[in-house]
Amino acid sequence: MSNPPNDCYRKSFNPEADRVLTADGVRITQGMRVWTNNLDHGTVDLSRAEYEWHGPEGRYVLWFDVNVDTTYKGAAVSQRDYLSHDRVAVNHPFTGRKA
Repeated sequence: MSNPPNDCYRKSFNPEADRVLTADGVRITQGMRVWTNNLDHGTVDLSRAEYEWHGPEGRYVLWFDVNVDTTYKGAAVSQRDYLSHDRVAVNHPFTGRKA
């Protein structure tokens, strides 16, 4: 486990300059449709996005909100989940269907 550079455990996210990818390799942008790691889907909200240091991997991980509108069962919902970039994907992991 390692300490972050300058002991900075959190740092800001710049959506214009930073290139962060989903689990399936698509650049994360405001309002994009994604599947969550629970197979729910919704839209990305970067208004509270920030990086958090992940010591075991020795890297910063981007965390942001996803406004979930449909559960994995297809039911309509209105909830906000706080997820990391490696827990969302544009393409469904089993069917390849777009969110």
